[in-house]
Amino acid sequence: MHINWKGESCFQIIISRQRDEQISIIINPFSLKASNLPHLRVDILLLTQDNHRNNEMKTSIKGNPFLITTPGEYEIKDVFIQGISVVPFKSSQEISEKPNEMENMSNGIIVYTIGAEGLRLCHLGEFKQKELTINQISKIGDIDVLMVPIGGVSTISAEEATKIVSQIEPRIVIPMFYEKTDSLNEFLKTMGQKSVEAIDKFSIKKKNLSSDGTKVVVLNH
Repeated sequence: MHINWKGESCFQIIISRQRDEQISIIINPFSLKASNLPHLRVDILLLTQDNHRNNEMKTSIKGNPFLITTPGEYEIKDVFIQGISVVPFKSSQEISEKPNEMENMSNGIIVYTIGAEGLRLCHLGEFKQKELTINQISKIGDIDVLMVPIGGVSTISAEEATKIVSQIEPRIVIPMFYEKTDSLNEFLKTMGQKSVEAIDKFSIKKKNLSSDGTKVVVLNH
């Protein structure tokens, strides 16, 4: 499996199947220039918010990808995807008091889990809650690779992201949705890692995963 960050919360995930077949997943395209969408093969397109900007991006994609914009469970070519609805700008107290009502509201975002190649990934989108509810943690489940926003402007901050990471306990965490180096440095510091060398593409196999805590992977875009 190969994971590429295209900026903001946009990722391309390349999944290998038998007989050299590959599945290309694009999550949250935001800019033709940044994501190179016209030149990328897209088999599955995931949108964590079905807003006007993402609607425009749908029309720019060549081919006919399987589009997911709503919560639920999906299976496409042996790729298992779950969309979990969460609501932005809601306090932990509000969510804990009315968890079912909050998580079924239509104006929220969608957290996606992806299962393929024996790995489980989670993409938090433009996540804004300061912590996950017990119900959300249960739905997300055991995660190998977590993509978490750390920018703190329209999403959770680096410090808040660290708390979310501690709730999910992934093997790998990839920070996203940040512009300033300060946010990255703060996240690395709160994660107990002084510095991490950024790479262009992250390749991972189930057999190479370490069970020794959470590793931070920083990607260029």
